[in-house]
Amino acid sequence: MRINQNENGVGGSTNGVSLNSNGDSQNATNGQALTSNRIQRARRQELVRLMVQAMQDMGYSQSAVTLEKESGFPLESAAVAKFRDGVLKGDWTLVESLFPTLELDQNKDVVVVRFLIRQQKYLELLETRHIKKALIVLRNELAPLDFNSERLHSLSSFMMCSNAEDLRRRAEWDGAKGTSRQKLLAEIQKYISPSIMVPEHRLETLLEQATTLQRISCLYHNSSEYISLYSNHVCDRSQFPSVTTHIFRHHSDEVWYVAFSNNGKFLASASRDKTAIIWSLETWDKVHVLSDHTDCVSFLSWSPDDTKIITCGQDNVLKLWSVESGSCLSTMKKHEEPVTACAWLPDGKWFISGSQDKNTYLWNLDGTTIHKWPGARIADLAINKEGTRMVAICHDNKIHIYDLITKKEEATMEENAKLTSICLSSDCKYALVNLSTKEIHLWDIDERRIVRKYLGQKQGKFVIRSCFGGIDQGFIVSGSEDSKIYVWHREHADLIETLSGHKGAVNSVNWSPVNPYMFASAGDDNTIRMLVLFN
Repeated sequence: MRINQNENGVGGSTNGVSLNSNGDSQNATNGQALTSNRIQRARRQELVRLMVQAMQDMGYSQSAVTLEKESGFPLESAAVAKFRDGVLKGDWTLVESLFPTLELDQNKDVVVVRFLIRQQKYLELLETRHIKKALIVLRNELAPLDFNSERLHSLSSFMMCSNAEDLRRRAEWDGAKGTSRQKLLAEIQKYISPSIMVPEHRLETLLEQATTLQRISCLYHNSSEYISLYSNHVCDRSQFPSVTTHIFRHHSDEVWYVAFSNNGKFLASASRDKTAIIWSLETWDKVHVLSDHTDCVSFLSWSPDDTKIITCGQDNVLKLWSVESGSCLSTMKKHEEPVTACAWLPDGKWFISGSQDKNTYLWNLDGTTIHKWPGARIADLAINKEGTRMVAICHDNKIHIYDLITKKEEATMEENAKLTSICLSSDCKYALVNLSTKEIHLWDIDERRIVRKYLGQKQGKFVIRSCFGGIDQGFIVSGSEDSKIYVWHREHADLIETLSGHKGAVNSVNWSPVNPYMFASAGDDNTIRMLVLFN
């Protein structure tokens, strides 16, 4: 009996545990369901509000009203709608009275928003030549905020504007009838919770972000076709130019550099055999052999209009050539050691050369030096499209940034190994730098920091060059000392291709500026290989 009682007791205890466990499990399940329901409702509300806004943007206002009524989710409260309307109509008294509905941070955001609104009010009064009223706003409404004294000083100077046109010009402001109120509203929205006032064109922005994410997630993305929202976007390897289609063999020694013309119709190569060659990409044959150097040609640069080429190299000189005739137009003798790099300014009237003699020169077409930057033994250099900035690397493992307007050095960034080449992105915001430690670094020039590192290629003894490539410059391509071409996905730094073909070190690669399915490589096997994907 006692055993039976104990068994029953144990059984009762077990049942008790089961009941408690079931209760805990049920509570947890119910809690999860409630949380899930809240999330679903919040997501549904957000989606409806975004759809309503998108409908209004597209002109389907009646459909937007219907959706608001059926869903019970208005795009924004009546007070917020009044605030928006007040800003666009310039009803500043109404606008400031609605501040409590915006849930602004009372310690800082309210002051900033009040300043922005009163600044607009002040400028509009000046525009309509209500000078006394504008002065009252300046003294009694803007100044007491004790915010941005420098801007307040600028605003006070506008009192001296002779007319409305002069005001708009000096203030860089397009007036009450322009877009200034829309811009003011967009600026104010930065301080208002997006749940209170949905940012403009939000659904369109999210869709653009979605397509951008699909694009950068696609390892082989190299297509300009529309990315549909109906399915996941994937490009396969067949859209990448991975097969050699042509080989140029006229050089008798190592080819150290290769570059496309700006119009993409020609290619030029520089070689240890003391020549540079211009090749046609229409006939796939040589056009001119430029053979006036007395030593190795290590670098060249096309003029912006593709009518001229500058070559330079181990004989310490630069030569200017006519692309049409292949004749040497002039020889520039100023450097005392090998000239390692040269680049044109965008107007085609000036160019810059860098050398191991610690001098960098700005030249005109007459062969006259206009300016000298002393101090750095330049290994390579590049100029942005605007011609306002030069980025150069030197033998002291440094990256130098120069302002070409003031001719002064802006900044210097240090690397931890020998630098061999530099290439600027098409937007000139990033610099690609090859290092002798088998790494390629992508620098954000403005932020002065490394944002990506690409690993895998072999480099230690020779000058190896890399470049951006593909549509949107989504690939990083580099030569290598192991006779291969290495290709990485720019965003993720994943190595996606290792291409064979050359029989010696691949010294230089260059991607066509007009054809995203074509690039060239130059190597120690005296050849240039063209990798082209034909439609």
